Order: sequence, then C-alpha cells, then structure tokens
Amino acid sequence: MKKYLFSLMMMAMGSALVTSCLSDDDSDKKDPQKVTYTSGVFVINNGSWGQNNGSLSYFDYESLQTQQLLQGAGGLGDTPNDAYVKGDTIFVAGAGENTIFVVNRKDFSIIKTISTTETMGEAEGYWPNHITGYGSNIYFTTYGGYVGILDAKTLNMSQLKYQVGSAPAGLTVGGDEADPILFVANSDYGYGNASISKIHLNNGIVDDPITDEQIQNPQEIVAYGNTLYILDWGHYTEDYSQQLDAGLYCYYNGTVTKLIEDATGLGVGLVYLNGSVVVGYNLVTFNAPYGSTSEPTYTMFNTYTGTKSNLVLSGDQGYEIFSPAAIAVDPLRGHIIIASRQKDEYGYASYTLPGYANMYTTQGEYIKNSHFETGIEPHMVGFALTTTVTNQ
Repeated sequence: MKKYLFSLMMMAMGSALVTSCLSDDDSDKKDPQKVTYTSGVFVINNGSWGQNNGSLSYFDYESLQTQQLLQGAGGLGDTPNDAYVKGDTIFVAGAGENTIFVVNRKDFSIIKTISTTETMGEAEGYWPNHITGYGSNIYFTTYGGYVGILDAKTLNMSQLKYQVGSAPAGLTVGGDEADPILFVANSDYGYGNASISKIHLNNGIVDDPITDEQIQNPQEIVAYGNTLYILDWGHYTEDYSQQLDAGLYCYYNGTVTKLIEDATGLGVGLVYLNGSVVVGYNLVTFNAPYGSTSEPTYTMFNTYTGTKSNLVLSGDQGYEIFSPAAIAVDPLRGHIIIASRQKDEYGYASYTLPGYANMYTTQGEYIKNSHFETGIEPHMVGFALTTTVTNQ
C-alpha cells in the first residue's frame, strides 16, 4: 500500500464525488461540472506459490458486479505482487514472471509484457516487487537490489537504473515539485541491514541511505513531503514460527517514532481541510502477525491531528474478516477495503482458496452490498478513478 499518493493528492484537490449503489446519501443538484470519482476497486491476487494462478479481481461500484480476470498462464502468471494505475493503464509488477504487465483498465486486456531480467539484466531485474509512478515514469523495485524505470508513454524501459539496498520492497515519491525524491524501503529480508534509499529524481543524486535500529524489515512506505511513514514487519523467531515487533513508524529529520505498536498491513487515505485541501494522511492498519492465534486488530492514525484510534468492524455478519491480507482506503470516498483469506476446513487461513473483500466506513461499519470475491491470496488493493462531466 501504496504506494501513488503524491500525484493523487493533486487530482483529489477540489474533486467532486458522485454516489452509487454503495451509498444511501442523496446529492444536491448542481450545475454541469467536471468531477473525478471512484468507479471501482481492483485486487491483485498472488495465487498459490508456484502454481501460476495469480489474477486480478475487479469490483464495479455501480453495477456491484465482480470480474475475475487475467488468471494464470496467459494472464498474470505466478505471484503478481503490486500495481500502479496511471490514467487508463494499470502497471502490474509480476514478481514470479520477472515481468511488468501493462494492462488496459477499460477492458483489462494486456497491452504489453516487459521482461525485467531481459531489459535490466538477469540478476538486476529479478523479482519485480513493488511499483509506483511520478511524472511520465513508472518506478519499480526488484529483489536484485535495483529500481527500474519504465516510460509510461512509450512503454520502453530506460537504460538508467538505480542500485539500492538489499531486498527492496515498497517505494514512494515525496519531497516537493522542485525536488521530488524517491524513497525506497530496503527490507534486507529482515536480516538486520535494513535501510531507506533516497533518490533525487530531478538530478539522479542518491543520498546516503537512512538507517535506524528501530527499522528492521520495512515493507511499505509513504511520504508526506520529507516525512516518512513506514510499515515494518519486525522480525521472526529462530524457527520462523512467529512474527514479532511489527509496527508503523514515522521518520522525520533524523528521528524515528513508533506510531502504532502492532501493525502488519497498511492502507493510506487522504485527510481534507474544508473538504478540498489535502493536509495529511489517514493511516489505517491491521495487525495479524504470522503465527499468531489472536483475533486481528485495526488501528487508525491521523497524521494531521496526530490522533490514534482503534477501529472495530461491525455489521458484517456472515462476511466477517477472518485473516486480513490487504487493506486500502478509497482516496475520494474514504471507505476502507479489507481483503481476507478464507477459513479452511481445519479452521486455518487458506492459501489455496479464493479470498474475499469487504468495504467499511471510517467508523468500521460494513457497507451494504460491498462484499465481493477475490482470487487466491489477495495481496494488494487499488482503485479505478474516472473523470467525467455531470449534470448533477
């Protein structure tokens, strides 16, 4: 998660919202105007490890219908891991296929497949992991320890690539328009040499990496200017049977502060002032550490007010979230989408059955008609934004 907020903030400022079957509120009649609204939500599904059954699920807000798309061979193949939406195009990081898939958002056809190992090198392009965009470029991390660059207009891979730290995961663009900075979370697989790379996109200068003993295994990162919010997966017991010390951290001016004690998933929403000006983020987390038998918990942190609150899910009887696998916040509506694994016949989370997703208000109330099925092992939730002219 995560990953596209810098450009989205500009789009969201002053945008009007439209309602759909998911909302019971009526809108006042208005003069014709250009509006941006969320038309649907999609989920990138890893599939079962090594089974070549990754996929994309799309839930349409208006029709309330779900499509299961791009499944397996001829689709997204093995372990698609992340996606970034730019206009009518979805860029998917296909980790297991060492491929960037370029997908038409309107009909979900694959426009182009780009081999990262062929264009970047066998080692350098291995396992494209997380993806984001800024300007006309798409940026993605690889487990080869690099950030690759794809031109979103020509769909050609740049010869330029940035070497970063070990096992880079999430990445985000921060700084400002005069000096946009690409921040990269280098996880080092949780082995103890984690860092945050800092790349100035205007001139290509790479600063010394950010390190701190509290940052052990950073997986997702989001920037607000030069303030970073980092989801860290902590570490594991010696036998790898249990995950410990995962949490959400803030980095600012050399200081790291733990904002949420227990967190293994992160969704990022926008905080508006007077309904139009973006002034911060609403960070929504779940905590479901590997090996734990405790019920998942949910916490929100408002970066503008500095307040933290618990989120208790309600009204989802028959659709309860069993094993949260991904979480996201609709950038315009503020609704929270949580994707979950199913419970198998033995009472454990299934990694071989299709998952499902629910939508909730910021108060944790289930939104009627928002339950939909996903593919196997839902991993990332994103949104389709549409701009049009309306007479309402």
